Amino acid sequence: MPRAHDHDAAVYSAVGGTGVDLFFVISGFVMVYSSEHLFGSAHGALTFLTRRAIRIIPIYWLLTTFYVALEAAAPSLNKGYSAKYIAASYLFFPHARPDGTMEPVLAQGWTLNYEMLFYLLFASTVFWSRRIVVAACSLVLVAIVVVGKLLAPLPPIPSFWTNAIMLEFVFGMLLGFAYREGARMPQWLAAILLVAGFVGLCMVWPLLNAAGGQRALATGIPATFVVGAATFGNFSLNGRFWRLPVIIGNASYALYLTHGLVVPATFVLFRAINLDQGAAAWLVFPAATITSILVAIAAYHGFERPMTSTLRRRASASPRSDQPL
Repeated sequence: MPRAHDHDAAVYSAVGGTGVDLFFVISGFVMVYSSEHLFGSAHGALTFLTRRAIRIIPIYWLLTTFYVALEAAAPSLNKGYSAKYIAASYLFFPHARPDGTMEPVLAQGWTLNYEMLFYLLFASTVFWSRRIVVAACSLVLVAIVVVGKLLAPLPPIPSFWTNAIMLEFVFGMLLGFAYREGARMPQWLAAILLVAGFVGLCMVWPLLNAAGGQRALATGIPATFVVGAATFGNFSLNGRFWRLPVIIGNASYALYLTHGLVVPATFVLFRAINLDQGAAAWLVFPAATITSILVAIAAYHGFERPMTSTLRRRASASPRSDQPL
């Protein structure tokens, strides 16, 4: 019979997983917001993809290489990864693990497989105006999801790329378009929507069950409330209270990629000292969270930020680059 704390851990994991939905909505918003100078540009696609590659690839490839090397060095960790599977992991192409799950070597990278498809679609339309880009990308993503539903069940790769979670990019793009068009809301209304969105995300477990697993509806809509309220309300981030959240926010990508290694390592450490993790969840979860944040900040300042700055300088110095990165 499952222990109570096993169920609690599963619920915490499900609620924590809604960070992916926020990530996708934010990504849709940021692509529209930050690409204003690229819309209508003949070289906008190259600049956009270069900027995205510089932002996403270096630390992801570094950690993927670490996992591959760790498996090779420790036979007990060998999971039977083929060369094709490892190559697909580096290239952001979905490929099933030996156990059938559609995750790359660095498991969290499954979200980046969606991101890269979205980036390619966005880049292919960026030479148009903002209005046409948002409309075209939205229609294509909706069509992909609809076709996937109509033709289900599909083979693993088409099934992966037609998942309804892709609609969260649409939600974000629509927010970004509205924001660029000047839409705003009173802070009191934004605060209400912000609270409503977070409450909805925290109820993800029963919502997912009630919606039959339709994640784009069960968690995508609350995530859209949160992102929309946070941006349209024009809340100020000045003041001492926001210093730590801003630091963590800067390291959020590193946090996302490294926590899958740090959290299990923290649990192993507690087991090594014979601590009952169920009884001491009050200690284990905060310790794992704090450790993950500290490692992410170190990774951001020690590798991600300097590497990104170096690559951006080199790309900007290239004679083919006519847009700032």
